[in-house]
Amino acid sequence: MSGDDESKVEWETPPRDKDPVSGRFISAVIAGALIVFTFFVLGTWAQLQEREKHLDPAGPTTPQVLGKAEINIVNTGLFQLDTRAYEEKNQQLQRLQEYGWMDRDAGVVHIPIERAMERIVSGQPQRRDGGGP
Repeated sequence: MSGDDESKVEWETPPRDKDPVSGRFISAVIAGALIVFTFFVLGTWAQLQEREKHLDPAGPTTPQVLGKAEINIVNTGLFQLDTRAYEEKNQQLQRLQEYGWMDRDAGVVHIPIERAMERIVSGQPQRRDGGGP
């Protein structure tokens, strides 16, 4: 079989190139690329400077003093934290924990919720005449 003959052939590594690329050539290519890149960067920067002069011929303006509520059309005021919901919730929780009048003329009061739950669980009757327990 011909497959057996090929498997017995020992491969040799190819010989090294007798004329390798010199380090000076590689350095020259890199230096040339950097020069071209620098040329394009400077050209782009110059174009941007000309465009800026065209768009704003008076030159850059100094910004107004910070601390004002509005600079040009930008509102610079700090955002205030809206705490109305927290305050209302705290007032409601406080009302659930204290005694007070619902309607003084009618003699209707409110009692702390813990006390009301104790009265409901113990089976104490609720008085409608405004008197104490």
